[in-house]
Parts: sequence; C-alpha cells; structure tokens
Amino acid sequence: MRTAAVALSSMMLASTMAAAEPDRPSPAFSILRVGAPTPAPLALSQYRGKIVALVFIDTGCPHCQELTAILKPIAQEYAPRGVRVLECAFNDNAERLVPEFIARFQPPFPVGWNNRLAVMSYLQHSILDPRPLYVPHMVFLDRRGVIRGDFPGEDSFFKDANANVRAELDKLLKAGAEKTAARKK
Repeated sequence: MRTAAVALSSMMLASTMAAAEPDRPSPAFSILRVGAPTPAPLALSQYRGKIVALVFIDTGCPHCQELTAILKPIAQEYAPRGVRVLECAFNDNAERLVPEFIARFQPPFPVGWNNRLAVMSYLQHSILDPRPLYVPHMVFLDRRGVIRGDFPGEDSFFKDANANVRAELDKLLKAGAEKTAARKK
C-alpha cells in the first residue's frame, strides 16, 4: 500500500513539474495593470482572433529588459498583421515597479503584473519543482488561444531572440493564412 502511494505521489509530482506543453488551450489568465482609476485587467481571452506573444518578466532582470527592447519594433511591425505583444511581471513588488519599468523602457505594448503563484499555475510550473522559473519566459498563442510555443528563460531560443521571435510569429501567421485559404477552397 505504501509503495503504491509513493508511486502515485511521484507520478503526480512529475506531471505537475513539466513545463507548459505547447499545443494546448491557454488557461484563463489576466494581466493586472497599474493606474488610476484602476484599469480593467487584460484577459488573454480578449485577444482571441489575434496572435499573442506573452512574456513573463522580472522588472529588474537585464535579460527581460533587453527582450523588451527587442520586442518594441517587432510589436509595431507585426501589429497590423494581428499580432499582440504583452508582458507580465511577477517579481516581488511588481505592482509598484511596473510603472517605473514602463517609463524607462517605453514599450508600445501593454505591460502589467500578476502574482508568482498565478504565473506558475499558468505555466504549469509546480511550486514543488526544485528548478527555478527562469525569465524571460515567452509563450506564443495562436488566434484560437492555443499555446503553440513555450520558451523558458534558460532556452537557447533567447540567444537570438530577435530572429527567433520573428520566426515563431511568421510560423503562426503562415499557419493561419493556410487555414484561411483551405476554408475558401
């Protein structure tokens, strides 16, 4: 009996330790925004019909700051094609630090915050996982709200973030165009 319980516990832990798997529907998630009067949270569901590049950041992380700079022209270039970039900070005091981050880096896309537990839940990163949750962490959603790419901060994806982000977005745009063309036939 004890062996079965240990095996079951191990299986449950292993399943919750896996990173979010691409090609699964995006769970409900909202990015809280700072401001007066209190603006409504940005729900991922409101971006259905758009391709979303969602980045989880730490406002003090140099890699996150560098990625924000890389994403500025990408967001502007791809917006007319139905792509939206969003950033969500989840470091300690993010609610207080996000306005300073926005003022300093002036992203042309929404930047907000949420708590660590909500972000870890969205990314399917268990609090029991001994590995840290590295940032930036980038997730790509297709127009139907399905996660098609999930890149944790330690991934080689970020070694050439500019080219790789563009490649992911182009792939999602092409897939959407192919589906539209197939429907018209």
